[in-house]
Amino acid sequence: MTTSAPAAPSRSTPAPRAALRRARPWAVLAAGVVAVAVVVVLLSGGDATGGRALGPENAAPAGAKAVVEVLREQGVEVEVTTSLAATTAQARADASDTTVVVDDAGALLVADQWRDVAASSGRTLLLAPDQVALDALAPGLALAAQVDDVAVAPGCDLPAVERLDRVQGGGYAYTVDDVAPGVDVTTCLADDASGGSGLVELVDGDRTVTVLGATTAISNGAVLDDDDAAFALSLLGQTGHVVWYLPTPDDVPEGSGTLASLTPGWVTPVIALLALTAVVAGVWRGRRFGPLVVERLPVIVRASETTEGRARLYERSGSRRHALDQLRIGTVVRLRRRVGLAASASLDDVLARVGQLTGADPRGLRHVLVDADPADDRELVRLSDSLLDLERAVSEAVAPR
Repeated sequence: MTTSAPAAPSRSTPAPRAALRRARPWAVLAAGVVAVAVVVVLLSGGDATGGRALGPENAAPAGAKAVVEVLREQGVEVEVTTSLAATTAQARADASDTTVVVDDAGALLVADQWRDVAASSGRTLLLAPDQVALDALAPGLALAAQVDDVAVAPGCDLPAVERLDRVQGGGYAYTVDDVAPGVDVTTCLADDASGGSGLVELVDGDRTVTVLGATTAISNGAVLDDDDAAFALSLLGQTGHVVWYLPTPDDVPEGSGTLASLTPGWVTPVIALLALTAVVAGVWRGRRFGPLVVERLPVIVRASETTEGRARLYERSGSRRHALDQLRIGTVVRLRRRVGLAASASLDDVLARVGQLTGADPRGLRHVLVDADPADDRELVRLSDSLLDLERAVSEAVAPR
């Protein structure tokens, strides 16, 4: 007689290889998200000057490093600052021969800070300023529109641009409404569509404020087009010293600024990337699940069996009062419904209404429905029958005749 060897028990836990196989797509997705986030951070720039648009140390097409390097080769001293204190200190060292270039792309400075900048030197050049800067240093000017990259004629008699033929006017145009008396205003690079100008210069005594909205002309990508190089060098090289100020969140006064202005530029793209990744992952994982499957229950337990089982437990533990209370609760609920009371009606309301309909003594009703405590099984059965009799009497009382 031969006996067969028992079958090897099946493994209940997944093999390490299977777990790694299931985790591989998640690892690839995480690596892709990290790689894209790193690229976004690198493209947006990791410091205040190197990666930003019109950054004096940014060699990308959107930067302005080419103009800065040529200015330095021509003997113009160009210093890049990232704090208000350093800017005003550098400018005041030789205020009459210093141009302060301000690129507040994050709209961080307030009016008083703008006035401090202008007071530190005789010449201030604003790159695409917002309305706060205009109201502080060039009242009467307002942003008109954003202008496409189209070459236009300067159309003005400023010494820096009067001999030029064509300059890129892409950027912003500003309108001149009503300036203070005694201020000389010159507008250049007119935009016919908006009625504004890409270059506006205001001269008030020994102080000059130049508003440059056509910033495309001084960028690395366009400086070699048309007369852009001559335009940029003439505009920025009128003094022997240039202080290029790039405000940072450290300059924001306490209680000023917004969450958007104080947040680094790479935060928003990374958050958007993470949100997109979460949506893609949800769609991907959600499609793996098929339709719901109705599973057959191994055993169907009837309600009567459940009731009998609970009754046996009450009997075994001798909980006659508890068993009677369960019967009373059901009786009170049914009585409340039959006499037309709301579900929020109290027990006293039910007793009063039942007593009215049946003519029974409320004290006797309370004894049956609340106070009675059965001493043995015979009394429990008697009280249960009393509950049934009470329900029958109420049903007869409310039945239509």
